Amino acid sequence: MNVHDSEYMATLLEEAGYREASTLKKADVILLNTCAVRQKAEEKVYSLLGRLKFLKKKRPDIIIGVGGCVAQKEGERILKRMPHVDLVFGTHQFYHVAEFIEKVRQNRARICCVDFSYQLEPPRRIIPLPRESKVRAYVTIMQGCNNFCTYCIVPYVRGREVSRRSEDIIEEIKRLLDMGIKEVILLGQNVNSYGQDRSDEISFAELLRRINKLPGLKRLRFITSHPKDISKELIRAFGELETLCEYIHLPVQSGSDRILKMMNRKYTRSDYLRKIESLRKVRPDIAISTDLIVGFPGETEADFKETLSILKEVEYDTIFAFKYSDRPPAKAVTFKDKVREEVKKERLERVLALQAPITERKNKALEGKVVEVLLDTYSKRGNQLSGRTRCHRVVNVAAENGLLGQLVKVKIKEALAHSLRGEVVS
Repeated sequence: MNVHDSEYMATLLEEAGYREASTLKKADVILLNTCAVRQKAEEKVYSLLGRLKFLKKKRPDIIIGVGGCVAQKEGERILKRMPHVDLVFGTHQFYHVAEFIEKVRQNRARICCVDFSYQLEPPRRIIPLPRESKVRAYVTIMQGCNNFCTYCIVPYVRGREVSRRSEDIIEEIKRLLDMGIKEVILLGQNVNSYGQDRSDEISFAELLRRINKLPGLKRLRFITSHPKDISKELIRAFGELETLCEYIHLPVQSGSDRILKMMNRKYTRSDYLRKIESLRKVRPDIAISTDLIVGFPGETEADFKETLSILKEVEYDTIFAFKYSDRPPAKAVTFKDKVREEVKKERLERVLALQAPITERKNKALEGKVVEVLLDTYSKRGNQLSGRTRCHRVVNVAAENGLLGQLVKVKIKEALAHSLRGEVVS
């Protein structure tokens, strides 16, 4: 989501006459688009800002701005803590970034704007240009969250759920397809509750059906889903829509009903497992990933073992696991029985050790098979192209002229811990 917001800001700045600098030292404007979902992410923001202070001393005319979730959370405190920062703007204000910068430049005044506008459509309709890929694009369909999970800061920094008009979403996707985009990824803090805040809108599943019919679309994905809002209609869509890729990210967070209740997740372990079963019934080859939090306040060894057991039962294709950290003003900050840091570290290691062979086995099962890959970027190794299968696995192949941006058939030669290697067969 932050990648897409950054694409939007970059497009707005280019329209205002700016161009991307090759290095920080050559830049006239430096913007940080920030994440506050974990403490470590916030610490990285202040660490980078500390380093930028020396650049500002050498070139006082540089404008330094902080946007996104840390900006929304901290507001004026950033200006007080970091005197060299000129601009702080929140998650609902990035549409105005060019205007803010111009005001700073003209008035040499410091600006902080973190108001929630709840206006998802920009003042001027633009299509943010994809920068990571020329054939894959993100499209925001909603912003905010109404769930207030007790560990989560998102509702406080992104606001309440607001859905865009489906007509505007579809029009944006049509324009992207005209630009040569082949894969669209729908974005929202909770995409499958799309439309629930508007009486005049269609359901998320119906939105997928309408997008699926658009000429030129090859692949359709979405992130992120809340398990409580996975409807039967959405589950059926995985078995019926040709462009909808066989992949879903479905955060479970914990395998313990007691901890899930404390987290305010609004589903039980059995509810979650029934939805996994239903998804696999309509799409047996669906790949499933998840998020996990270890060391939530009050988590006992018995609770943690329930999390280990759900890993064994579901056998996720991949997981994203994190140690719990307090994120004020989320409610869990006030919970007692905080788990010691060394215990959280040990539990995280056990989770990763359990999942590693599961992921490896699933990757190994693809060796020798031919899969469809959308080659959309150059890999970190300059002589290779990189792309993803429909089930979201990364595949690297030898770089060949004319293949960037193409859908190709690839025979998998080798499965690695986090990616696959293959050769193009057609």
